[in-house]
Amino acid sequence: MIKGMITNPIINFFTHHLGAKLTPLHEDTILNAFKKESLDKKTLLFRQGAANTRHYIIEKGLVRLFLIDSKGKEINILFAKENQVIGDLSTPNPTNFYLETTEDSVVYSIDDLGLQQLMRELDIENTFNPNNGLRRSYIHIQKRLVSIISKTAEENYLEFMHKHPDLIQRLPQYHIAAYLGISPEALSRVRKEISKMKI
Repeated sequence: MIKGMITNPIINFFTHHLGAKLTPLHEDTILNAFKKESLDKKTLLFRQGAANTRHYIIEKGLVRLFLIDSKGKEINILFAKENQVIGDLSTPNPTNFYLETTEDSVVYSIDDLGLQQLMRELDIENTFNPNNGLRRSYIHIQKRLVSIISKTAEENYLEFMHKHPDLIQRLPQYHIAAYLGISPEALSRVRKEISKMKI
């Protein structure tokens, strides 16, 4: 292992989430396959209807995956922060989502074909299963949709607070409201009710 290389989010992803055993040559191959970008806040990485969307690993910052419904309302589906991966598993088919930075961010990206080729070269394609980090991220999207439909706004907000306490501070309230599928005004009411419960 090259000194300091383990801190790189790409190498960390392949070793810890995909279980790859990497040589220095493998590490160089992986790093050369990814594109690194420094992005301003509110940079749109892909939009609904776009094909050949990419997978993104976050080194610094925060990005959101969201939908826009028929009434023009944004619904946040997933947030990804440092050392997490995000994208659309349907690639290269047209995506139903938008992906946007909510903070100034540094990301590494790769298209799906490139990712699959890397996994074949590293002989880890069989580890692409429900237990690794990439697949878990996409499975989380499905669980999120079920949660929005089946749980109350209060239940969803309490779950969000429990699982992502840091994001409560990093995200504006309107993004949290859009994640819960409610208006900012409704979120304010939910927070007041929860505050009363704690008294």
